[in-house]
Amino acid sequence: MKKLILFFAILFSLQAFAEQQNGVVYVVPNGTGTGASWGDALGDIQTAINLARSENPAARKDVWVKAGEYEVAVAINVIDSVNVYGSFQGTETMVSQRPKSANAKAWEFSSPTILKGKGERIMHATGHMDMETVIDGFVMQDGNGLSTKALNGSGGAIVVRGNVVYQNCILKNNKATGGGGGAAIMTGGTIRYSLLENNEQNTNGNGGGAIFSNPPAGYPSYIENCEIRYNSSTIRGAGIGVQGAEKTYVSNNKIYGNLAIDGATLKPGAGIYSNSANNVVVNCLIYNNTGGTAVYYNGGNLYNNTIVKNVGGLYLAGNAVKVINNVVWGCATDPTGTTATSITGVANSTWEIKNNATYNPIPTDKGWLIEENIQFSSNNSNGDVAEPAPGTVGSGPKFVHVPTFLGTPQTSDDFAEIDEVNFELTMLSPCVNEGAKVDVVIEDHVGTDRPQGYPIANAKYDIGAYELPYFTVVAGEAASANGVIYSSMGELLEENHTEGYAKGSLLELYFEPANDYKIGRAYYVVSNDGGVTFNGEEVDFTNELDQDLFWSTNVEKSFKVKVDWESLTSVSQIDASKIQILTNTNGVQINGAMIGSQLRVFSATGLLVKESVITNNSTSIALERGFYIIHLTEGVQKVLIK
Repeated sequence: MKKLILFFAILFSLQAFAEQQNGVVYVVPNGTGTGASWGDALGDIQTAINLARSENPAARKDVWVKAGEYEVAVAINVIDSVNVYGSFQGTETMVSQRPKSANAKAWEFSSPTILKGKGERIMHATGHMDMETVIDGFVMQDGNGLSTKALNGSGGAIVVRGNVVYQNCILKNNKATGGGGGAAIMTGGTIRYSLLENNEQNTNGNGGGAIFSNPPAGYPSYIENCEIRYNSSTIRGAGIGVQGAEKTYVSNNKIYGNLAIDGATLKPGAGIYSNSANNVVVNCLIYNNTGGTAVYYNGGNLYNNTIVKNVGGLYLAGNAVKVINNVVWGCATDPTGTTATSITGVANSTWEIKNNATYNPIPTDKGWLIEENIQFSSNNSNGDVAEPAPGTVGSGPKFVHVPTFLGTPQTSDDFAEIDEVNFELTMLSPCVNEGAKVDVVIEDHVGTDRPQGYPIANAKYDIGAYELPYFTVVAGEAASANGVIYSSMGELLEENHTEGYAKGSLLELYFEPANDYKIGRAYYVVSNDGGVTFNGEEVDFTNELDQDLFWSTNVEKSFKVKVDWESLTSVSQIDASKIQILTNTNGVQINGAMIGSQLRVFSATGLLVKESVITNNSTSIALERGFYIIHLTEGVQKVLIK
């Protein structure tokens, strides 16, 4: 995935260069110009697309559309190799300058371009494209799938064809009676980094509340890194519906809150309904959907998905399947949770069901090839149970945070909970290091390399959509340093000693200055490249050291520990003819120090024991037996309290 992202970054930079070479056709609301600039912009997107296309595809222009609302009475027709970008403020000279707030998601632009359906579908391509054609940065809403040109009734907002890429878009409040309330992918194509919400499909048997994918042989579909929520179907596949002779790749998506129901009858595939033999679903979060099943899967591969808290479980039907490294937990046949469900399906002796984690045991009467699956002792508790049943791993998967309810959210409290979910694994999860190696799955839901561990040679995949990250911590001083660092086990750490720590695990270190030295500053330097180099932010933790110079922290990043050791005797000795420091069994008495002088008392290890300001000509300090260093503005002196 990282290489893929790099490829896209290069691709987009080349596109920006092409824009500068070949020009742009500009569109603004109610524009009446020629499209030559923001100040001379057209007012119609279709006119701009037609103008941008030339006889030579390599010299095509792109279309940039300023923020605002545009009513679409007749579906906009995408033309081969004309990229269309929205959500500009109207001053930009590069696509990358479109404004976003801090931490915004890919589809969250500060100044959105809204395409509002008015009697038809909003945008489509009527055939396969010879060159990649990108549609980027639009909100498409209120489409109804009607069109006299293509697939009347399907694709409420858009119809996607091969080599067409929709990215960074929002498709919401669209409807279709055919396949795909939000989008229909018909001859391949891609939807990525987009939000699809509150779309509806009904009447026709194809289903797909948000997306319906039906690729013919040779034209795969891709649904990647999207958020698919609160969509509905009265047929099947409220989130995604799939059929076709070619693969549909569904990867790294969040699919939640979708409803597959007709009246009071629950329908299959609330999250995904897949009715073809070749599909791949990888690293997806499928949660809090409601239907007869959460995932209905009729062939293909399911790898490293997290399927939890749904009304409906995972049902396997018909064609050959491989189901490896999935969590199917916390699901039930109705919102009360009375009857738990995990993985069910029909009999088939060729299917592989391996290294999954479920509450219900994997059925043994189906002829499935079953290997290395684990079973939780509770379908409700995400924590620990006192006495787990024999053969179980105890409690649940130990996610960071799970919702308390099943199925689609109903109340304001439910929706608030959905916003807080976090299905990352904690370090005590029984899913950690229990997965099987899958050659085609090299990263997790957020791009973390699989597997993680230390040493990496012994690491195994984790089960579910997330891989628990490991971080590199470097600590230890050179032999010539004026202090040393010990591990919590008392091991002296040599210079640049390196260890791997699971995210959230406890790191404890002990620091010991050499004689006549103290810790001036203790800090770590963050690594921004996974522990290869350490030249990022410096984080000071001097004040976190306890009185014995122990430091503990939970590891959440890779870093290198550094210490500035300071000499306690680098200043001059106190002049005994001017200042008297007298010791007794109770401590020391200081006579003759300058009023306002800074007084600090250090232990032999460099720990600051006392700190004050001299306010009298004679000052007494209570100290226990031991060796101390008195540090005044005028100098330092060692003392021994017997």
